Amino acid sequence: MSYNQIGIVLGIFTVLFILLTWKKIHNPYLRSLWKSGLLVFSLYAVILIIVEVRWHFITEHAKSFDLNNNGFVDLNEYSDEAIEAMNRVTQDTARNYAVITVALFSCMISFAYLLADLIITRLKIKKSKSLL
Repeated sequence: MSYNQIGIVLGIFTVLFILLTWKKIHNPYLRSLWKSGLLVFSLYAVILIIVEVRWHFITEHAKSFDLNNNGFVDLNEYSDEAIEAMNRVTQDTARNYAVITVALFSCMISFAYLLADLIITRLKIKKSKSLL
């Protein structure tokens, strides 16, 4: 199991946990934190799923040049397109660092959402108190 697949499973289970405990949270500030957590882990899982699907298509494209199905692209199967496909498989570092970069990206977006939601919640509470 690759790190991306572990991240996908972690993200899905965390989203399910957050959705199952959603009704028990009544504090508006904790609700903002819960929504932010839901956003971070759902973004994390979705983007990692996209990375894994992309990787699957890249490897299947590279395997299509193996005409005799021996697991290697032999000298008689070489072409410019086959070399380019094999280079995409061997030099794709985006998949290797996807766990870290997607985590940072989703955390930044979720943190910005959390700050905005906390400010809006505070303003709504302040406005409702002033109306009373």
